[in-house]
Amino acid sequence: MSEHNVIAVSFHDRSNAYQALSELKGAALEGRVDVLAASIVTRDEQGRLDAPEGGDTLGGAATLGGSLIGLMIGVIGGPIGMLFGWTGGLLVGGAFDIRRAGDSESALGEISRYIPLGGTAVVAEVNEYAAEVVDRLMAEQGGTVYRRPADVVLAELEAAEDAYGKAQKEADRVAREERKAERRQNAEERMAALKEKLDAA
Repeated sequence: MSEHNVIAVSFHDRSNAYQALSELKGAALEGRVDVLAASIVTRDEQGRLDAPEGGDTLGGAATLGGSLIGLMIGVIGGPIGMLFGWTGGLLVGGAFDIRRAGDSESALGEISRYIPLGGTAVVAEVNEYAAEVVDRLMAEQGGTVYRRPADVVLAELEAAEDAYGKAQKEADRVAREERKAERRQNAEERMAALKEKLDAA
């Protein structure tokens, strides 16, 4: 029986990350692990994520953008990630609670931490028959593996999207109220100016 997981593996050296991805592909060809989607992910010093050209491998006809990994990278590195503080590799405490089942940290926050500023990681969606296979392959390249069940990651992505939608609606509501107040103030100022002109006439 296999476990459907998302893994993030941090590397100090980018070349080791590429070698680790190659080893992961090899293990998949040998049937020791199923790789559903995998990518090299880098984070620059400003916190922006990138999946470099040639740094991904996918099973079947899937595309990275449509895979769980592609969605996860988009969420962590995009506006939702900014809301939660993941773009800089730090989880903002207390902003929203998207943790599930009593986990001490969110999976998305931890995955983000495995892609440090100026760093490189391999992120992958895998079916693992034995976790030791991936652990050993990654350790040989100097990588440290963080692993979470794929359904937990998906649930957190859904919760993050929901929280972002609510925050966006609230921001829109506040902006509308501010525009209304501004229009009201402008109208009052125009009326006062007109009254002043009429009084002077």
